[in-house]
Amino acid sequence: MVSEAFRFDHRIIQQLVEAGAKVLDLGCGNGDLMYLLAREKNAKVQGIELDDAAIYECVKKGLSVIHSDIESGLVEYPDRSFDYVILNQSMQEVKRVDMVFEQALRIGTRIIVGFPN
Repeated sequence: MVSEAFRFDHRIIQQLVEAGAKVLDLGCGNGDLMYLLAREKNAKVQGIELDDAAIYECVKKGLSVIHSDIESGLVEYPDRSFDYVILNQSMQEVKRVDMVFEQALRIGTRIIVGFPN
């Protein structure tokens, strides 16, 4: 179901996240990063994704994912409801970066941002 050859960026993020942390992955894709964090760090993970096929892959892995746009789907979360908010390789899709960062900092204690190279 999930490849054991996790991506390099996922391994770096895994090292940054503390064990047992509550993590929100914005633009979580197929859930490989969330799966890794849940398995290796015993993290409580949740994702937000817009793509139906990716959501289906998350569900197949037993992950919690919400079908939403990260630019409009964050206002419903309470302040400081997550230890980490992750935006890994999803910022290039965001039009209102300032608003997404503001909301991510409101709902999470820390944010981790990764950019594709």
